[in-house]
Amino acid sequence: MKTIAYYVTDSGFGHITRSAAIISHIIENSDYNIILASNKIQNDHAKIELRKYEKRVSFINVETDANSKFIENSHQVDLEGTTENIRTYTNKFEDLIEYQYNLLKGMEIAMVITDISILGIMVAKKLRVKVVGISNYTWYNRFKNFGIEEDLIEIYRKWYNQLDMLFRFEFSDDMSGIDCPKEDVGLVCREVSQMSSGDFKKRYWPAVYLSVGQVEKKKEKFEINFPSGTIFATGTIEVEGNVHVVKLPARLSHTQDYIAASSFALIKGGWSSVAECLILNVPFGILDEDDTEDRELVEKLFSNNYAFRTTEEELRKFHIKDMNIKAVSVDRPHYTNDAANIAKKMLSFLD
Repeated sequence: MKTIAYYVTDSGFGHITRSAAIISHIIENSDYNIILASNKIQNDHAKIELRKYEKRVSFINVETDANSKFIENSHQVDLEGTTENIRTYTNKFEDLIEYQYNLLKGMEIAMVITDISILGIMVAKKLRVKVVGISNYTWYNRFKNFGIEEDLIEIYRKWYNQLDMLFRFEFSDDMSGIDCPKEDVGLVCREVSQMSSGDFKKRYWPAVYLSVGQVEKKKEKFEINFPSGTIFATGTIEVEGNVHVVKLPARLSHTQDYIAASSFALIKGGWSSVAECLILNVPFGILDEDDTEDRELVEKLFSNNYAFRTTEEELRKFHIKDMNIKAVSVDRPHYTNDAANIAKKMLSFLD
């Protein structure tokens, strides 16, 4: 059976959710099966996202990236820890490539897609098939911005430059040094269940979606004054005050339905969450941190007035009137879901 191998970086859940959105359109518009390669946590999440296509998607559990390491309970990069992660991971390349090659060589692999693991590029070259990348950043540029030594990350630049095409999402970071063919594409979002989001609106409106990453893990509670309102709280957020709280389970597969049912959202500023807010036309605020790895994206959003700034202090003493004033002040540009178009562009490489 003709198959596309799809490698996804195992950094957070944004990459796997946006990949699931694209994969669903690849399956709907072709007869190709998908082998999704990422680590077990991401794959387990993808199995829920893609359960509709379980007969056409299989999974390989593999470490797909070195990943950034962060200072505990923050989004501040631990430079020493990240450097060690890179050194450890790159030393595994030979074994990882050989293992992946042996798994795939007997299959009818037509192409490899990667978001944005260089392991996928290496495997594609060994299989002698085309390889397409898609992302809003590259690990080479991100690690370079962290201040990682060039000698250690040059291997990333080398392999990214062997992509047959790199599709760059809207609001992508600078990719200086990456000289492979590139094409700009839009935003992607998982499909919203109108039935579910409509039901949430009826039951919980007005509501605010709250998902702020590592800050959730701190012990201090969020004190929220939102009379007659609801907070959709992700992760380990602990909330007290005059508000109804709906705690969302870890790794919930349809958070987009809750975003769609919200008056506005408060997020940490990862690309996938931003894309879903923009496509769903839900105003949003971003936790403003100088040391976040998504700084380039966040500054673009602030400068265009597409998002409002909020701080950890404001979130922990949350007053709905103050937040509403900020939410109604942002511009709300019209963005559509480009997942189907991106899938079509990827499939065109197989013509």
